[in-house]
Amino acid sequence: MKIITVAHQKGGVGKTTLALNLAACFAQGLKVGILDTDVQGSLSGIKDDLDGITFVSFDGQLSRLAEQPFDILIIDTPPYLTNQLPDLFAVSDFVLVPSKVGFFDVMAIKATIEFLKQAQQKRPQLKYGVVLNMVKPRTGLNKSVQDILNSYGAILLTTTVADRVSYTRSAITSGIFTSEDEKAKEEITGLADEILTVLGL
Repeated sequence: MKIITVAHQKGGVGKTTLALNLAACFAQGLKVGILDTDVQGSLSGIKDDLDGITFVSFDGQLSRLAEQPFDILIIDTPPYLTNQLPDLFAVSDFVLVPSKVGFFDVMAIKATIEFLKQAQQKRPQLKYGVVLNMVKPRTGLNKSVQDILNSYGAILLTTTVADRVSYTRSAITSGIFTSEDEKAKEEITGLADEILTVLGL
């Protein structure tokens, strides 16, 4: 089983939406579980509507995650600074760090990247990548944002995810793969493929 954790200590960057849609993408051919570590998490509210995805209750026992019977387990994390992140990173194979293409959003990545680097010292096989999310039309990665990412030594994924109504609605449709938005499906599929490639799968 591979564990993919979606983490960023800033709220409003689309972590839960990405976690849900990645799970929906992987569930088209793999056995997938999704775990919400936020006690007030949104995913628990739609757990009975998840199509082909198993919702895993979080009991705080991270050591037991390896016992889960899935090909892929996706972990959604709280939108605030948490002392849970180092422990979550310690059991993860890949950490996805979503960010908007904004100066303050990218600056907020720094603490998460530092946690990741510390985790990699203990577990070198841990991989991660920053994905630009909720990207507005004709909004590019400007030089100041790129410079910030470079100064953190952050790994930026090639795939970007646009700001689409279909993503907003995906919480009530078990993901965008039940919609007719082909562009959104291509973006999430591209992101899933890129993550699997980084993992060597």
